[in-house]
Amino acid sequence: MPGKVRFCFHCDGFPCDRLGHLDKRYRTKYGMSMIDNLERIKKVGIRQFIRHEKEKWTCPECGGILCVHESQCLTCLNQWR
Repeated sequence: MPGKVRFCFHCDGFPCDRLGHLDKRYRTKYGMSMIDNLERIKKVGIRQFIRHEKEKWTCPECGGILCVHESQCLTCLNQWR
């Protein structure tokens, strides 16, 4: 039912084929898993997940934001991957 599913893991079909294909591409190309992220949110809650992700995606050199799609910091150009 529309509006009742807040996260994919609430759905009986989790993980669906569409998410599985997207997850495979991101694992291969960027080394991250959307399915793992959703399972972590389910386990620890969104607030703790966000705190962890904020640390994970902060540049250790300048404190700028790292992007999964880029191999260097968008602020200082530090190579992080």
